[in-house]
Amino acid sequence: MVDVNKPVTNPEFVDAMNRFLQNRSAENELAFIEKLGQAHFLSPIILDGEIENGVLKEGTLINFKLLTNQDDESFFIAFTDWDELRKWSKDHVQTLIMRYEDYKAMLLKDPDVAKGFVINPYNQNIIITPQLMEYIERRKSEVVITKDTKIMLGQPSNYPHEMVDALSKFFKKHREVDEAYIFLAQREDEDKPNLLLVIGFEGDKSVLFPQVAAIAQEYLSKDEYIDIVPLDSAFGREAVKGTEPFYKKKRWALF
Repeated sequence: MVDVNKPVTNPEFVDAMNRFLQNRSAENELAFIEKLGQAHFLSPIILDGEIENGVLKEGTLINFKLLTNQDDESFFIAFTDWDELRKWSKDHVQTLIMRYEDYKAMLLKDPDVAKGFVINPYNQNIIITPQLMEYIERRKSEVVITKDTKIMLGQPSNYPHEMVDALSKFFKKHREVDEAYIFLAQREDEDKPNLLLVIGFEGDKSVLFPQVAAIAQEYLSKDEYIDIVPLDSAFGREAVKGTEPFYKKKRWALF
């Protein structure tokens, strides 16, 4: 983290962010995650002390300015460039250049200070929380399932009963989920298989999938991961043919 003395721009990240917001496909999601890790952000601060040759003098205190929502939850601020910062304040503002890992370290070190950080709150307004960070870490190691990816599917020999029970309880509370399937998936270019969830749902997967991933992650070892695929995708529809879901929403009827 250093004091900002020159313009900061993130054209590749902004482009990836906008493409993801317009089309939340798996490819766009992973592109957004990749560019998020490479981006530099402007974070407004109140500096009590001095900077000499780009280095904070001993005893200098830094207080980060926060945004608070209607629920009285506070968030660190991450602007991609000066134009976005000026939408928040046209006055001279002291700032530090921050990376994704910097925000992550601050949130994990003292989770009571803020609920997360918000990127360009007066434009794209993407909120990154610790829960979403867990999902991001998992997604970093995943391979996008494309039309040309050859995958063998089967039922896990060591069936994850505890995970399935926990997910089923979660789905019962979320009526947007219609059904869910679980498989053991083996890609032709990988030695080790992984679990695969196919979920039929209505709504926004960027809200649902991180929550599902966080639950599933509790039942996986460090070297394991799980893919999550929507049922309404070409791969999802093909994968579930001839199989029964482990969860299916009950539909109540009078007759």
